[in-house]
Amino acid sequence: MASMSDGSAKNKPEILSLSMKLAFPNELDDFIGKVVREGAYLEEVLRECVAILGGLGNDVDVLLMGQSWDWLHSMAVGLQKEPSYATRRCNDEALPEIGVALSEANGVWKRRNAVVHASWRVCPASLGGTCEIAASNGGKVNEGEYHVERSIRRKFKRDVEHRHVSELEELACDFELVRQNLVEGLQAFDPNQFR
Repeated sequence: MASMSDGSAKNKPEILSLSMKLAFPNELDDFIGKVVREGAYLEEVLRECVAILGGLGNDVDVLLMGQSWDWLHSMAVGLQKEPSYATRRCNDEALPEIGVALSEANGVWKRRNAVVHASWRVCPASLGGTCEIAASNGGKVNEGEYHVERSIRRKFKRDVEHRHVSELEELACDFELVRQNLVEGLQAFDPNQFR
């Protein structure tokens, strides 16, 4: 029978791991926050896209709030391919541009999910712990490089990689660009919605 001290020793790496997750504020907090904020802005534009392509009035917002990204995106793509009768007086020539923007939006959303649904933290090697990735690089961890873990559906092992804060900055910029492209496509489709 194992003693209590044996159980405590087994939990020590988990406690160290938790403290690394909760380490002092750093640049990572700002950039993950920007990714989350930009994602929320794009999601808002996607709701507007569904409403505009569907010829729905302003009161429909309450029905679209809380819908998942996948649902909103599939509705927008379906309506882009075949806009509702109510929008037939709009500029159908803008629909291909909207289709491209929707595809780009879905791409950045998937990249956002890989950021938001992962545990970003200081590499254990930087704090005297072990990390196979850092070890394969001679124990070196570059500035702005973080240890990222996420669980993968249908896998028992967590996926671990090193990612850089510059990737987050690039993703936030990509969100802004994709959102602007979608807005411009919607403006070309129905300028009356943008006064």
